Amino acid sequence: MKTRDLWILLTYVIIQYSAVFGVPYLLNSNLYVGVDRKTASLEAVALWGCISFITGLIIILILLHKPIYEGFKNLSSNYRKIINWVVLGYFITMLTQIICNLILIYVFNLHQGSENTHNILKIAKLNPAFIIIPSLIAPILEEIVFRRILFKSLYKRLPFTVSAIISSVLFAFMHGDLPFFLSYFLIGFVFCYLYKRTNSILVPMLTHMLMNSFVVFQQINFSSLH
Repeated sequence: MKTRDLWILLTYVIIQYSAVFGVPYLLNSNLYVGVDRKTASLEAVALWGCISFITGLIIILILLHKPIYEGFKNLSSNYRKIINWVVLGYFITMLTQIICNLILIYVFNLHQGSENTHNILKIAKLNPAFIIIPSLIAPILEEIVFRRILFKSLYKRLPFTVSAIISSVLFAFMHGDLPFFLSYFLIGFVFCYLYKRTNSILVPMLTHMLMNSFVVFQQINFSSLH
């Protein structure tokens, strides 16, 4: 693994755990004077999430400036292929989610929604700007980390299935929503396949963005009706 990739992984880990220090710092500042503790906590999580994820994304994009430049140079010659695979990938991931949800309902009798999604909605209602994190920024970061770095590094030494399984297990565990582990795992596996099949990280990245955006806005619309 390249030194650059190690720096990217370190940046991603810091993003994920920086809230442990960042959120208390914001709560102890003068930003939330007069706001009840529960609301202040959610608003602090939203604000720190925006700060940490946007900062982390900028750092990672700077580290990847050369591959990004090369990718944009080649984009004009294969953009139709990318669009076709993104559309196909989107429908595959949505179908995967539907099947996993049916399994959870009819096999495991689990009728509650994803806690991860529920928490995102609570935060987004207080700070709508937070929506860009799960819809746009998180998919970019996750595809860079779990597909472009982890899966690609493993695939150089191991068969595709083994590499995709390891990457997808880590991807699922990272979300910390164990009842929906199978859903995250299978979606991660699909993203690995899309990356391998097209040799373009843009395909799983854009597919991931579309999927997350649809889920987030669907849930926001659903909650506004109740």
